[in-house]
Amino acid sequence: MTALEVRGVSFVHGSGRARTTALAPTDLTVRAGQSLAVIGRSGAGKSTLAEIVLGLRRPAGGSVRVHGEPWSDATRGPGRTRRRLVQGVPQDASGSFVPAGSVGDQIAGGLRRLGVARGSAAALRVRRAAEIAQLDPVLLDRRPAELSGGQAQRAAIARAVAASPAVIVADEPTSALDTATAEAVASAVLALAPSLGTALLIVTHDPMLAARCDAVLEITTPAERP
Repeated sequence: MTALEVRGVSFVHGSGRARTTALAPTDLTVRAGQSLAVIGRSGAGKSTLAEIVLGLRRPAGGSVRVHGEPWSDATRGPGRTRRRLVQGVPQDASGSFVPAGSVGDQIAGGLRRLGVARGSAAALRVRRAAEIAQLDPVLLDRRPAELSGGQAQRAAIARAVAASPAVIVADEPTSALDTATAEAVASAVLALAPSLGTALLIVTHDPMLAARCDAVLEITTPAERP
């Protein structure tokens, strides 16, 4: 089953003479349980594409569909009741959490805001997500600043998993980590697609990580397009 479908999605900055294309029209499809790596030079629009799929930006053209249903296009973004369907794992995991408050409480709070679960049901989801992300449950009671880079990245994976999304978007999930930690985090991220049946979109500069995905899509800068 197709979980994510992107058709002709593009993005521009500015208007008039200041108008510049940040992402040339791009197509991709990711099935449930499949991983797709998006690679390309800096400036090709990889992170912009990730933000569009996450619903953080609206494309200038084209459309995104999740499970065959409209997700976003130039005129509308994802509805509030469907936002849980696409979750992200950012490059700066530590910075994506609020400094105050424990990691576990913040993940549970996100589930409450998404309308997924609250109270004991949310706490159970957080614990299960930590196990999937291979995050020691003890670390859920710590603040973000008390976690190492690898631990914070696993916490971000747990946050994404807890909502039971159809699609997970990981934007450079290993770039800020040392080699050994990056390898461990990469394995944890890649395991999500087959184990959960989730579509996994990974934006990366790492050719070794890309090679471990089920498929690879190289996008080019607008200037490189014919």
